[in-house]
Amino acid sequence: MTEPTSILREVFGYPAFRPGQADAVEALLAGRDVQVVLPTGGGKSLCYQVPAILAARQGRGPTLVVSPLIALMENQVQALKARGVVACALHSGQPWAAQRAALSNLAGTALVYASPERLASARFRALLARCGVAHVVVDEAHCISEWGHDFRPDYRKLAMLKAELSAPIMAATATATPAVLKDIAESLGQTDPVSVIGSFSRPNLTFSVEHLRGDIARAQRALAILKAAGFGPKAAPGRAIIYVSTRKKAQSVCKILRAAKLPAAYYHAGRADSARANVQAGFTAGRYSVLVATSAFGMGVDLPDVRHVIHTQAPGTIEAYYQQAGRAGRDGASAHCTLLYSPADTRTFHLLVSEQAMPGMQAGHRALADYIFGSTCRQVAFAEHFGVPLVRPCGCCDVCTRSDAVAEMVRSARSQRATQAAARRQKVAAERAVTFTAAQDDHIVAFVDGLRSPVGKRLVALGLRGSKAKDVRRKKLENNPRYGVLTGTPEKSIVLAVERLLTAGRLVRRGRKYPTVWIPGKPVRGAPRKTPARAQATGLERALKRMRRRHARTRRIKPYQVFPDRTLAAILASRPTSSEGLSGLWGMGGKRLSRYGAEILRLVAEDGAQER
Repeated sequence: MTEPTSILREVFGYPAFRPGQADAVEALLAGRDVQVVLPTGGGKSLCYQVPAILAARQGRGPTLVVSPLIALMENQVQALKARGVVACALHSGQPWAAQRAALSNLAGTALVYASPERLASARFRALLARCGVAHVVVDEAHCISEWGHDFRPDYRKLAMLKAELSAPIMAATATATPAVLKDIAESLGQTDPVSVIGSFSRPNLTFSVEHLRGDIARAQRALAILKAAGFGPKAAPGRAIIYVSTRKKAQSVCKILRAAKLPAAYYHAGRADSARANVQAGFTAGRYSVLVATSAFGMGVDLPDVRHVIHTQAPGTIEAYYQQAGRAGRDGASAHCTLLYSPADTRTFHLLVSEQAMPGMQAGHRALADYIFGSTCRQVAFAEHFGVPLVRPCGCCDVCTRSDAVAEMVRSARSQRATQAAARRQKVAAERAVTFTAAQDDHIVAFVDGLRSPVGKRLVALGLRGSKAKDVRRKKLENNPRYGVLTGTPEKSIVLAVERLLTAGRLVRRGRKYPTVWIPGKPVRGAPRKTPARAQATGLERALKRMRRRHARTRRIKPYQVFPDRTLAAILASRPTSSEGLSGLWGMGGKRLSRYGAEILRLVAEDGAQER
């Protein structure tokens, strides 16, 4: 290990490897497949960066790093370049000229970062094979198991790299159970991988859980925690991150903190790229001591002095929580991780996640519930879940220091949950027990008959109950002659009656994805005329739509926000060959041109070459 240690000292300035790093480096250099599970801040990147630099110096080719986020790739590349390492990132956000320049110098590059979608290109993989890849690394490898089926399907196709590039594969992640590691090995085609699993003990972190009700109460509690820790208008003992579940809550919590004169900002994927960049730069530079963020923030961010990580909503899984909370105390100094839990968090999770589609996430969610309602040392609970049991409790979490108080809090929370569940069951039973007369059934049918256009079952119920809800006003249901005729009748009872009338054929459903209610045989006013079936999509059209969906997933926006169908049609009709030709098309403004223009022109050129 003389040469790797020399690189560690010369390039990165570290005197020695941390536990586990040397084993991972040695295994990869020996040509073995490797699985590295090191907690956030545990030094996963060095496990492949050191072998990559050594391989490049020996003329064995670049190391390919598959990474899920453009920002994460760019951060890694910038950090490597600052240390004198030749590295590049290849992604759709770059101008085509920059990608072409990077591709022309792959043989002289130590690390090549690319998204899983970029690896879907057979031409790109062939280019990598010709230049001779020394190693393949799949960073954030838990994405293969947790997200691969739905969020990033190309993660599930990376096994082809093993056969086509003939290089050992390292899978690196901060959180993975034994079952997830097995799934990763099978998905990547790893052969008898060397497992390097670090300790999940973070002795400098104090974990605690509090049970509260309501978003405002949790936001106020987060504020109280920060104030008690010394965060104020002019001083702060380091930085703090407050994680929330939605974009709307990020703004509302930030507003509460600012009202208390704390220098706070908010970050979520819905903000413009420039706004997110400014907020992250401000937080890094210390202009903001508190950042309120969704899970969009944090991956690849290395800030040493985060003293508090507070969750005002529980994330979906224990893996997500451990990874986000682990961003505290990366400098080794004392830090606090507080989870503020409400029963609404569990209901939200079950609304958003299909049990059939994501069984791994369901297991992680159950483990998080055990953690929240458990009486085991918090760090012991983490270690047991990840298959690396601790010998002794941490001695600093809330369970270790206030076991009686935690037990009472959990008992009270369980009691409240049981009471509320019983009340919900009684309410449902009462709603189902409501019987409707023939006259009431006629009111429902007449209400639907009086609609200007079909609406969903719930809106039918709200209109019949005389609701003043925004959607009711937007649909002008108050103008319906039967509006409010069933005031006082439970909403669920009306919905059940509508379902019964649908079954009886007195009402019919319209639509599949978002079914609505209508009168059998009654035409819908203003309904579009049927148009002839359109011709089969061309290869270019399919490629452009795939590109649009990929960018929409990455930026968490709608596909039409990348560019609308009218712009797509203009591209297909004119097949531009230059930026000037593309910029003259409808909807292709300067921002779209700079962000997507190079890739669109490449797809047009590739399609033209295939036709020739």
